[in-house]
Amino acid sequence: MEAIAEHDFQAGPNNELSFRRGNILKVLNKDEDPHWFKAELDGHEGFIPSNFIRMRECPWYLGKITRNDAEVLLKRKNVKDGNFLVRQCESSPGEFSVSVRFQDSIQHFKVLRDKGGKYYLWTEKHNSLNETASVSRTHTLLLSDMTIEVKFVQALFDFNPQESEELAFKRGDVIILIDKTDSNWWEGQLNNRRGIFPSNYVTHLQ
Repeated sequence: MEAIAEHDFQAGPNNELSFRRGNILKVLNKDEDPHWFKAELDGHEGFIPSNFIRMRECPWYLGKITRNDAEVLLKRKNVKDGNFLVRQCESSPGEFSVSVRFQDSIQHFKVLRDKGGKYYLWTEKHNSLNETASVSRTHTLLLSDMTIEVKFVQALFDFNPQESEELAFKRGDVIILIDKTDSNWWEGQLNNRRGIFPSNYVTHLQ
């Protein structure tokens, strides 16, 4: 994910990151605190205030979605070879994985990053995730944006079910939204589980 700095910011204590208006920042994590994002600039990492930046549109980035739910989305009938999404790596918080459809299967690749902040999958390195083209060493597998018709919401708080039909989640989880006919209780899917949850516990991603 990338963001454009709209104001200068001078870092203070608490692992903050300085930047100037117009800088392009790599946002590494924005799911833990809505006011402070973890970002990187010129190989240096730190926290930045979210109201000082403007996020660049990245419809392929779905954040804290699970590997299983990524496969559900990419196995839909209208998804083609090369359609992909980028998500947070479940096994390594703060890092990313690419999930891509190829020949009716879903392949997952961990995105690596060198000390200079460049991203790579195998050997070719890029300044941004936007620049990655082929993700396979054995086939020409070019990435292409997927038109995502599915809606997502992100949990603002932990929710612990009281009834069997309710869906449990933790703050920051990304939930596939299935039905919102009832204004107070919506239906969604997370980790291959379906259930209802209070609508005021989540916020729309798109």
